[in-house]
Amino acid sequence: MVSDLHAAIARQPRLPRFLCHLYQRLRLQRLNLVTGAGISIDAKVPGWQDLLKRLAEIQGGLPDDLAAHVAAGLQPEYLGQIIYHRFRGACPVTEPAELRSATVEYEWGDAIHKAIYEKVPQTIAEVIQTHPYLAQLRDLSRKVSLVINFNFDDLLADAIGEQVKQSAFGSESGNALSVTWQPPLTDRGNLTTVYHVNGILPRVSLKKRSPQLIFTEDSFADARARSPGVSSEYLFLRFVQNTMLLIGHSLADSSLKNYLRLNRDKSPANHHYMIYWIKEEGVLSEARRQDIFEANLELYNLVTIFLTSAEIRDFLDILNLDERGFSETVETLGKDRRSRYHYYIVGPVASGKSTLLEHLRCFQTHEEWTRPPPREMYMASSKITEDQQKIVDQFIYSELKEKNRRMHAATAGLHFMDRAPLDLYAFSKGDDENKVKSHALRDLVTRDQPLQKGEIIFIEADSKTLVKRNMARGRPPEEAGKQPYFDAQTMTLKMIYNPSFVLSTDENSPGDVARKVARHVLFEEYEPTELNTIIARYE
Repeated sequence: MVSDLHAAIARQPRLPRFLCHLYQRLRLQRLNLVTGAGISIDAKVPGWQDLLKRLAEIQGGLPDDLAAHVAAGLQPEYLGQIIYHRFRGACPVTEPAELRSATVEYEWGDAIHKAIYEKVPQTIAEVIQTHPYLAQLRDLSRKVSLVINFNFDDLLADAIGEQVKQSAFGSESGNALSVTWQPPLTDRGNLTTVYHVNGILPRVSLKKRSPQLIFTEDSFADARARSPGVSSEYLFLRFVQNTMLLIGHSLADSSLKNYLRLNRDKSPANHHYMIYWIKEEGVLSEARRQDIFEANLELYNLVTIFLTSAEIRDFLDILNLDERGFSETVETLGKDRRSRYHYYIVGPVASGKSTLLEHLRCFQTHEEWTRPPPREMYMASSKITEDQQKIVDQFIYSELKEKNRRMHAATAGLHFMDRAPLDLYAFSKGDDENKVKSHALRDLVTRDQPLQKGEIIFIEADSKTLVKRNMARGRPPEEAGKQPYFDAQTMTLKMIYNPSFVLSTDENSPGDVARKVARHVLFEEYEPTELNTIIARYE
């Protein structure tokens, strides 16, 4: 299965980590697919330019004129408009005349249908047999709620439907199927919706086709004029709330690029993925791959994965594995050789930890507390009684144990926790209190299970900023803390963890902080801290 991926990992060492993130989103029902013409070309469906050439053959002299227009630099949608204009002019007069428009549209759709399926094998079984990865894409599609398909052909939906016929609804094979050209406004359980954004022409002519195909310049213009509409808003929310895996796309579609750009601006930490097909190893130099990767990343928050057809098959095969099979496979790949990545967000009070965690919902996140804290937690330390302190301590150590259990139980993917378990040392009044806390950690938290190691994401801000933020939260000036207090807290936390990754929320907006953290965990070295050895320093 993974033999072909070794070359891909040598090409992109972080590929196993990308797989872990995609698999995590799949398990959380937050992965959607976006498919384009590239998935159908291997089934002998023509690409855009070849489709235009086939349509141009309907009228003598048009192929030569089309070639001249192409040489002049006209865009495909504009060329489609020219061909449609010629086609409509050549259609015979109908009786009654009121049916002419409907007749023209039917004949135009029929011409496109013939051009699309002219060389496609007769049965979907033959298509699957000869296609390098359609079976794997079909299986992955049945695990997600939505496939956004920019193609007119229904080969993917046909492959899914054929498998659904042979298996029981809701079986282990995957979801049932719905095909539509209207935006599905709600998800339905155990159902994969294939949404054909530009319309659909089913291979089997008796199946219902969409009343409109977005193919010509005027249809694209009409679609743009209708935005923002239900479809546009629906897709925008999908791109912001989910992780998209693009397959078979060249980013030529302006509406797709618009959704990606909007996601980049509205959800800065949310990165989508695009499989960029390469014919064979060496067809793109490392410099060209890097150019494409960096451009897509900066423009669209899009992670580009360069794969051959065989590598796409193996890539999808891994995503289709069950949880155990996935972890066992990924843990043999690349330099990391791991399927789980743990991160602790650390910083002084009011530095922006919770804000960052909110931006990182595109990963697995764990809150500061797993249940509501007792009211004693919000009392000033100078006014709390001994009995009240016991209530606070019991809650804190119980929470630390539960949070540690959850980090150990975390499955494949990237996991972020608000606060690390040893932050409590930063609130001690001296060495004696640290020793008491160390004993309690050993006795109440780590007796059965050591602390899960993880990388420290350290967030800081100037002490003046921290005082202002505390007052903005509703703390009166006398309880908002003083600058020396926050300076000391920041310094102590750094002494505890010695973090290698530090970001200032003074110098970066919340969105910039979130984007930088997301790119750090996706692309940079994973450097977990061994937390259990830190406890020994304070005993």
